[in-house]
Amino acid sequence: MELKFLNKKLQISLFSVVIFAFFLLVSIVSLSMVRQKILENSHIMGEEIAARFATKETARIKSQEMLLRSVAQSMGSMLDMDSDLQDEKLEQTLQRFTEYMENNTEIGRFDMCAVINGRLIGKSWEKDVPIESLKWYRSALNQKGQVTYSNLYRKGNNKEYSLTMAVSMGQGDNVLAINLYPQKLNSLLADNRLPAQSYYYLCDPNGNIMYAINDRNMTIDDQQPYVDQIFSEIRSGANGYIIDLEGNKRGVYYAVSDKGWISIVTIPYDFLLGDYRSLLKWFILTLAIFCALTVALTMREHILNKQVQVFEEVTQVMSKSYLAAFRVNLATGEYVTLKCENLEFEAPAKGDYTELLSRMVECVETEAATEFAETFSLANMQKLVWQQQIHEFGGEFRQRFGKEYKWVNVRMVQDELLGKDDAIFFLRDVEAEKLRELDRMRVTERALKVARENTKSRNMFFSAMSHDMRAPLNGIIGMAELAEMHQGDHALVADYIQKIKSSGKQLLTLINDILEMARLDNGKVEHLQETFSMTEISKEIGGIYAAQAELENKYFQLEVLPDQKYVNGDLQGLRQILNNVLSNAVKYTPSGGKITFTVRRESAGKGKRPVYAFIVQDTGCGMSEKFLEKIYTPFERDSRFGVPHVVGTGLGMTIVKSLVERMEGTIHISSKVDEGTCVLISLPFQEVEKVPAPRPAAKLSDFADCTVLVADDNDISMEIITELLTMNKLKVITAANGQEAVERFAASAEGSVDMVLMDMQMPVLDGCGASKAIRALERKDAASVPIVALTGNSASSDVEAAMQAGMNNYMVKPVQMKLLAKMLEEYIRR
Repeated sequence: MELKFLNKKLQISLFSVVIFAFFLLVSIVSLSMVRQKILENSHIMGEEIAARFATKETARIKSQEMLLRSVAQSMGSMLDMDSDLQDEKLEQTLQRFTEYMENNTEIGRFDMCAVINGRLIGKSWEKDVPIESLKWYRSALNQKGQVTYSNLYRKGNNKEYSLTMAVSMGQGDNVLAINLYPQKLNSLLADNRLPAQSYYYLCDPNGNIMYAINDRNMTIDDQQPYVDQIFSEIRSGANGYIIDLEGNKRGVYYAVSDKGWISIVTIPYDFLLGDYRSLLKWFILTLAIFCALTVALTMREHILNKQVQVFEEVTQVMSKSYLAAFRVNLATGEYVTLKCENLEFEAPAKGDYTELLSRMVECVETEAATEFAETFSLANMQKLVWQQQIHEFGGEFRQRFGKEYKWVNVRMVQDELLGKDDAIFFLRDVEAEKLRELDRMRVTERALKVARENTKSRNMFFSAMSHDMRAPLNGIIGMAELAEMHQGDHALVADYIQKIKSSGKQLLTLINDILEMARLDNGKVEHLQETFSMTEISKEIGGIYAAQAELENKYFQLEVLPDQKYVNGDLQGLRQILNNVLSNAVKYTPSGGKITFTVRRESAGKGKRPVYAFIVQDTGCGMSEKFLEKIYTPFERDSRFGVPHVVGTGLGMTIVKSLVERMEGTIHISSKVDEGTCVLISLPFQEVEKVPAPRPAAKLSDFADCTVLVADDNDISMEIITELLTMNKLKVITAANGQEAVERFAASAEGSVDMVLMDMQMPVLDGCGASKAIRALERKDAASVPIVALTGNSASSDVEAAMQAGMNNYMVKPVQMKLLAKMLEEYIRR
């Protein structure tokens, strides 16, 4: 049935389209024929107008020819009677005839001349022109007794357009001629009327405009290109129309006179097709209204059909997403099955709702069966809808499908469209959604657990850090108070000062380790790749701890590579790793114990970098297996009884582990209590050719008499830096803040300040702001003076901020003499 209806609908639509197409085709053909007929009639009319103008022009010119012949005959007779007339007499005669013709013709202005006995007679004519070069003269002699016409040409200094009429006179080679000026000829045809906005042009055989009739305020020269285009169209046999200078389409009609002059008339298509276009407009308007109505009706029908189709598609999609749907009448307790698939039972097409509910309760998970039966009982639904005005409710339950239970969403929806007593009862499978929700809950619980563990770790970290920081601080404060109490005992005060220095170094080491660990965790450590001798570096680092071990009555054995291998890698990172491991070995080895430091080169695979093994073995107190499991945890120290009390931050091995991994190496630690510890570290390096020996390190004393501007708001830091510089004969200019530093630099003699040491954090104006202000000063040394940042934090963000502010480099406090000397050597020529 649906297919028949669709075929019938298509047949009706196709018939309507054919009728409409036939009507449109007949209308277009009829309009085309009308248009063609109008254009044919217009062509006849245009040619008649051009012919009429040509006829009038011929009649007018004939009268001028008669006068010219009459004058030529008279002058010919005079010459026959007296051929030796003087030029003056001839010019007087020409002047008299000129006045005669002016009084008897409609031409307002013209010039007359004659060629008599080979001489050119006429006041306004160029007499130095050879007679034989005059075309009108030769033409008149060739056509004896006939009036000849020249083409349009320019004459005189002002290059004015002119036209020459000439005729022979008498028995000899004498010729009489008059010059006509086209711009004066327009009045000849002023009484001729043209259709509205039409143009008329009279042209010589070459297409030059002799005169024109139109409403344009344009000179002949400006209109000539347009006429040239018309001539081109005429010669090419085009369709009889042209596009004018304003972009309008015009019909072109012309006629040729017996003298070869061409009369051209152009009439706008708007005039020719005026009635046709009015008819066309009405036709288009009627057709547009008809089409609009047809389209509107078609669109309306299409929209309605589309809405029905969308509704059906949505209904089908919704139906697919539900396992079952029932329409329940709350008043009668009856239901109608809309859909029932994949359930454990087959529901009748209609029946009693109470029986349907009991069948569904049997499939619900036992723990939720009672709740399900109460929630969706007929009495409860009547109460919710009729009394409490709740029109949608439901929940999620586990329902049996074969041998397994799945989550099902059960909902009851009541709407005005259904009537006040009817409701829809849906069951939808939500097993996948529920599982995803449970997964999200588990992920959330795990994240919460990790957050709690992180909080606990952070609290333990701060607790350990504060304890380790308070110990050296209390020592510094206590030793300072004791030194103040025993000022007279210089030996005791010196001992207190030494202990204050030791506690300060311990505190500084702790702070540096914490900062280093933070940078490693954030991936902000930027160690440079350097070229160095592995043998020399191993001996240098081992020698430091060999000396320390000797002082503490411990045996230190150094076994390094016999050959000098040069490698490229992270030298600073290697130093940190070995210093931490060797200091622990010396620290935890008792007096009389032994520390062995071995460096060897492992065999590398083909195409791989060589690997160097660093082995540190001691006979110290060792570590328990329990502590080895958390040796890399910050602030962890072995707290078992018997471990000697030593000073440490608990961060050393954490830093070592991070650095080794960063350098793509491995670390392995084995230890036994009271027997000792062995640390094996393997690091890859790129071997290179030997490099030249470095220059001797610079000293501060090498830069005596140099001037350094120091800006720091901390009095102690300022005092330390000033003392370091002045004791090495350097001059110091001090500033307590950034603004004062800018003022001191601006007040100094140009080129007198060799370097600026700028603290990053200062009041009034910080280091970055002061650096920018100094660079902006209008003096030659403002852009070139080296500015070095002093900072307590070497994080890449602070260093980047200093570089962007125009600083050259940076140093981490406290200032080290060797590093400061290196900076001076880099930026100041010794």
